Amino acid sequence: AGPRAGGSVARQEPGTAAGAAGLTFEPAPFDGDEDGLHLMAVPSISFHDGRGANRPWMQELPDPVSKAVWGSWIEVHPETAKRLGIGHGDMVTVTSPHGTLDVPVFFYPGIRRDTVAIPIGQGHTEYGRTAKGRGANPIVLLPADVDGVSGGRAWFGTRVTLRPSAAAGRLIEMQGSPHQESRGIALALSLPEAREAAARPEESESARLMERIAGDAAPESPYRWGMTIDLAKCVGCSACVTACYMENNINVVGPDDCEKGRELTWLRIERYWEEENRGGGFSARYLPMLCQHCGQAPCEPVCPVYAAYHNPDGLNAQVYNRCVGTRYCANNCPYKVRKFNFFDYPVADSLNLQWNPDVTVRSKGVMEKCTFCVQRIREAKIHAGEEDREVRDGEVVTACQVACPTQAIVFGNLRDPQSRVRREALNGRGYSVLASLNTRSAITYLADVVDTDRPLRRSAGHGERDVTHGPGTAEKEAAGGKRAGSVGTEEPPVAPNGGSH
Repeated sequence: AGPRAGGSVARQEPGTAAGAAGLTFEPAPFDGDEDGLHLMAVPSISFHDGRGANRPWMQELPDPVSKAVWGSWIEVHPETAKRLGIGHGDMVTVTSPHGTLDVPVFFYPGIRRDTVAIPIGQGHTEYGRTAKGRGANPIVLLPADVDGVSGGRAWFGTRVTLRPSAAAGRLIEMQGSPHQESRGIALALSLPEAREAAARPEESESARLMERIAGDAAPESPYRWGMTIDLAKCVGCSACVTACYMENNINVVGPDDCEKGRELTWLRIERYWEEENRGGGFSARYLPMLCQHCGQAPCEPVCPVYAAYHNPDGLNAQVYNRCVGTRYCANNCPYKVRKFNFFDYPVADSLNLQWNPDVTVRSKGVMEKCTFCVQRIREAKIHAGEEDREVRDGEVVTACQVACPTQAIVFGNLRDPQSRVRREALNGRGYSVLASLNTRSAITYLADVVDTDRPLRRSAGHGERDVTHGPGTAEKEAAGGKRAGSVGTEEPPVAPNGGSH
């Protein structure tokens, strides 16, 4: 931040030679307690400067760093918080020479120990029913001064103090453990390991299992729909999450039910902290988690009314009007991607027009989950049938794939040897999450690539899986275990009153 008006540099026109000449390399002045913490008021990825705060989708979208929803927070380094006697989630009063506000604390190891950060965008006194009175506005802590060089507001020139507060408030986080606990979920390779994997892609887990995964559909079907997600491209922006809400008529449940873990999002971004960077630093790994459309789906055999079933194209489908809400499928899903409608969530009359007419609006007591945008698959198959051909590669594009700004998501037919999704899946970095459970996931993740020379392949679950997708799998299937010899061949159930979606 440059010096503010009234400091050592006079106001200059930005972008001019005179303005450049006014730059100095002297330390910028800061107001506030000399022993205080530097305040950073940062734009929100969901609300930007606050213009998106009245959109319920944005309020329920977890922040990529804190995974918090429906409110504000202050990011504090854990060592700083320990020195101040503050705990994670505690309410604190933040004071500057210009104002005060109360916010909950989020421990963030990626911030400097002498700095705190509060996202901009909340704390509206008006603006709409969703934004009004929600969260805190950090701009009240800042002066009305102007930066002497750029002519913009002096955003970074204030120190603040923190003290415990008795004010009411809460930090609603949609992330469980911030670490993988050696479960090998969001995997990564070092640069040397990535080069080695690229040189021998046939040795990857996904390459060894491709034929078995592609076979998890009816023999007469030309399709086995699948997906690849490149973690080296995923930046955790969550555009795919909001796109899924829009496409699939997902209800917003509000802060109270989010706090109880009742959110209905079909696609979530998991964030894990890892200490692995060159120089000993840490990084965040992001992994989009959605229904894996398993070839051996644990949710299917436990449904007492056969609402969850395996369709001929390899999709793990759901018959909404058959579901009786036992939630056995959610309990048995190792990926925790099935969601239950505890209530009929009210929607304003004006917002009813946003519903996608191609997707059923679910009601209270029904399980739901990702469908691989089956309505788009149906549309592509209808058009292909009219032309007496099969669906071409690239004709079906899921909503999350469309929204991804880095093209980390690829969808297509795993039975087509020339399809992009199959070529991506045969990448040397390919793996399946929790593959040792022998679910035979239709989603192949491509491990992240980290700028380090330290080996990572064995550090977070790598090497725990082999071609059998779990110990004793081949022997179990040979002995007639679950779905042995008949995966994807059963006839789909006839749903009452129409189709399955």
